[in-house]
This record gives sequence, structure tokens and C-alpha cells, in this order.
Amino acid sequence: METMIQNVGLSDEALLDEAYARVKPDLDALQEAELLQVNLDVTAGVTSVLGLLPEVKALREQIVKQLPAFDIAAFDKLEDYALALSFANTGYLAATQPPDDLQDLNTNATKLHDRLFADAQALAQHGLLNGAQLAQLKGGNGYKNLAQDLQLLGRVMRQDWDKIQNKSGTTADDLKAANQMSVRLMRIVGLREQGPALLAAATDQRLRAFTIFINVYEDVRRAVAYLRGRQGDADAIAPSLYPGRPRKRATDPVPTVPGTTPPAGTVPNTSPTGSGNATSTASPAPPGAGGAPSNDPFLS
Repeated sequence: METMIQNVGLSDEALLDEAYARVKPDLDALQEAELLQVNLDVTAGVTSVLGLLPEVKALREQIVKQLPAFDIAAFDKLEDYALALSFANTGYLAATQPPDDLQDLNTNATKLHDRLFADAQALAQHGLLNGAQLAQLKGGNGYKNLAQDLQLLGRVMRQDWDKIQNKSGTTADDLKAANQMSVRLMRIVGLREQGPALLAAATDQRLRAFTIFINVYEDVRRAVAYLRGRQGDADAIAPSLYPGRPRKRATDPVPTVPGTTPPAGTVPNTSPTGSGNATSTASPAPPGAGGAPSNDPFLS
């Protein structure tokens, strides 16, 4: 198995939960007003960024040299941000559609309950079982009542098992199943009751991961646009994550740094500077779509 992992390169792959843990402090530091609504296919976006990382990382030295105010620490964590988003997205999907077997479990548990109850009544009528305890049964209506009844029936029959063994169709495996079904019912119902809180937490986790992923990647795109303006291959190196939206026109400005000469054939960016990061909770227009960014976060 170890050889197989080495052959396919799996041993070098990062784990999603570990990547999330590494950048969690960055996610927690975001203010609620900064969070962006998820407006793209998360898996497709993460896949694209992981695929272009080698080419983008090859520009790191140039970014450090030519854009001294660029947040190189965030650049170095782009892969972790991508993996953290994938991790948070999976958690969100699990919270919105929690997998459980409640309906099938309820059907099987009800059948077992009715059978055990019928056997217990018959045994009680023959004086082989303490029938007084059967009066405490709830009747099996509702998940919680059904869980309680299964526990009680199993306990009553186990107490007199030496006397009732082989006196009815009930087996020791039936009593074990009753106990397990009872626990399973309570577990699933408990998880469902916690569902709204779990979903709220998963949603917040996903929004934070998405926001920092998009903001950092768009900063990277701006840096690539500046460095590769003359070559004209910026979109090939760091493409938009919003396919099908308007592409950048040839007359759109390319980010510039004061004291430098814009690449030949480009229009200097005269728009006001700023952080370049959206702060609205409404669904934003795709960053970088329809033209180059209107501000440059890399000014020294």
C-alpha cells in the first residue's frame, strides 16, 4: 500500500482539514461586513486555482521585486485557502443535507417494537414475565417514545431471560437490536434538532473561506496582469473564475505602480487606489470581470 501511494503521488498531497486549520485564524479575523456571498461553483474554482498554481508561483520572485507592497504572505497561502474552501464547502453541503437513515430505521424499529410487545404480553399472561412494567410503555408513537419503548422492552425481557428463553420467538439478537435501534434513533433525532445551529456555523465557515480565497486570488490576478502586460498572457496564467462573463478589452487599463512605465500598448490606470476587496454581503459582481480592477493594492 505504501508503494502504491508513492507511485500515484498521494503522499505529497495536503489534507483538507489540516489546510483549514492552518488558515483558520485568517478566516476568523474577517469581519461579518466583509463576507462575500458564494457566487460560483466552488469545486470548479478550487480545481482551477490548484491547476494554475505552478505557473503563478513561478512569478513569485518577480512579484516580490517589482511589487514590494504586495501581500506575499497571502500569496504563499493561496493553496491552503483553496483547500480550506473545499473543506468548508463540503461541511456546508453535509449540513444542508445531513445523511441519515431515519425513515428506514423507524420502519424497522416499529416492526421490532410491535413484535417484542406482543411476545412480552403473551409471556406476562403466562406468568413468565413481570407484566406490570409494560404499563410504562409509551406506545411507540414518535421517534423518542419508540426509542424509550425499545429500551424498556429489552430490559424487561432480559431481566427474566432465564425463564423466557426459548418460550417465544424473541431471541437474544432481537434484544441487542432493540438496544442499538434505540440509541440510533436518539442519535439521529438529536442531530436533527441541532441542525439549524450546525447549518449556521457551516454557512459562516464557508463564507469566510470563500471570501479570503476570492480576495487573495483576485490580488494575484492583478499582480499577474501587471507583470505580464507586455506578453499578453495574463489571462492564460491566472484566468477569471467566472467563465462566460465579459472578457477584458484591449483598451482596459492595466494596474501600474507609481514610478514605473506601463507596458507598451496599454492605458495607464488612473483610477483611485484602494484595497480592492469587496465588503458587501450582497452577491458581488465577479471580481475582475468586464475589465481590469479599478484599484491597485500593491502600492508602496
